[in-house]
Amino acid sequence: MLRAERDLPTFEGGSLIPVTTYLLLITVLSGFAVVFSDGASPIAGMGWGIFLVILAIGAFTVEGVSPRSILSPVRSLLSALLVVTVFWVLYNLVAYGFALDGVSGFEVSGSKVAAHPLMYLAAFVSSVLFTAIPEELVFRGYLQSKFVSLAGGKTGKAVAVGVGITAILFALFHLPRWFLMSGHGVGAALATRLLGLTLMGLAYGLVYALTRNLWLVALFHATMNQPPFLVGVHIPDGFHLLVGVVEFAAIVTVVFVATRLTGSDGLALTSA
Repeated sequence: MLRAERDLPTFEGGSLIPVTTYLLLITVLSGFAVVFSDGASPIAGMGWGIFLVILAIGAFTVEGVSPRSILSPVRSLLSALLVVTVFWVLYNLVAYGFALDGVSGFEVSGSKVAAHPLMYLAAFVSSVLFTAIPEELVFRGYLQSKFVSLAGGKTGKAVAVGVGITAILFALFHLPRWFLMSGHGVGAALATRLLGLTLMGLAYGLVYALTRNLWLVALFHATMNQPPFLVGVHIPDGFHLLVGVVEFAAIVTVVFVATRLTGSDGLALTSA
């Protein structure tokens, strides 16, 4: 079953708890970025992922919500794997077609994933366990669910507010890394980066709103961080945002179609 048949959690706290949680998140991340400005070691990355999980569990505990109520049933993981696999099979077929047509940025020659599958698998598993699941537990599992609840529950307006606010916070969450770890400044590149991250957050938020399947969102998150391309793909810098828009629209479309094919009622909204 792709969609986790769970109601929105009943949060006992007010708006101060998500604000405090997010500020603590940004404060610790900024300190992390200063300490590891030259690049974080794998151990540090694991530690950061563990901190995110602890932060999310702490927020749920204060809110009187069991973290287990957020995690989707294990059986829904198989459906999530199937949907994500279908998406990337289709993506690879499109990329291969572009490569055959000689489209710039696409090459028929094998990718690093095809050449070193075990190295890719290790990087992918690390991304799932220490980046994707912890971040999605905080942003979609807690913050988005909390903001939807604060905005009125399962109405269309409430879901839109929750998805939108969380997407913006998700984009801003990457600023410490942009300034403190990468050494970038303010400019057009930053605006493009924030817009792309906001669109990414909107896509992940819609996927979670459609399915309430945290595994599905985390798998999309991890595979977008570690794309399983079997052909050479090198997107020119000026096209990253455009390609991102197409990718995120495709993700939401595939998930929407999947929920229909599996008989899910999708958002299951109530009238405003």
